Amino acid sequence: MNIADRNSTMWRNTENTRPPARHAGHRPRITSGQRLAQALFDCAGPLARLVRHGETQWSSATFSGSRHTFVLRFDGNDAVHAAEALTIAIGDDAIAVQGALIAEITVTRFHHTVLPHPSAEVEVSALLLDQ
Repeated sequence: MNIADRNSTMWRNTENTRPPARHAGHRPRITSGQRLAQALFDCAGPLARLVRHGETQWSSATFSGSRHTFVLRFDGNDAVHAAEALTIAIGDDAIAVQGALIAEITVTRFHHTVLPHPSAEVEVSALLLDQ
């Protein structure tokens, strides 16, 4: 799968966001935040839906990068199991991003609802450092 195809599949899980328009002969630049989102979706599976993504630039005296917050929603029994698996994968440092270093990644919120139907919402916060 080429990078352009991966970019468009990243947004498969949201109704509000569209991939950037493509111009003839122009390949869109994939940001480290988009690579992180794709890595999360790869880990979470096809039942994850993007609710929100926030990004702010970050820098210290020696490093620069960006802070990201993702909220993913999972509806149904199988999806809730996928949410739990994503939480474990994040805890095991199983997520990597090409071209950036994940300095910190944590699940900051996990909300599970059983009735009227099983669902889960996972909030993930990450600090990416530019390489």
